[in-house]
Amino acid sequence: MLEDVLGSEHADTLMTHLPQSHSEEVATKADLGALNDRIGVRFDQMEARFDRMEERLDRMQRFYVATTVGSMTALTAIFALVVRFLG
Repeated sequence: MLEDVLGSEHADTLMTHLPQSHSEEVATKADLGALNDRIGVRFDQMEARFDRMEERLDRMQRFYVATTVGSMTALTAIFALVVRFLG
């Protein structure tokens, strides 16, 4: 078949330069399907991890905003008391 396309001499030259492979080294459609399934599972695990990380970052942001607002309110109240008693 290859000889029909390339001619005998070119086909022989091509075949001598191709790596020799054994049947156990060739991936089948089933192998690729199993690999695809494993990759899909890994992506699902990564997606779940990113979701958990995003939830943690959201909690941290809410905590930061709450403590910052609380601290600023307390400092404003203290400043107002100092101005009131000194002023």
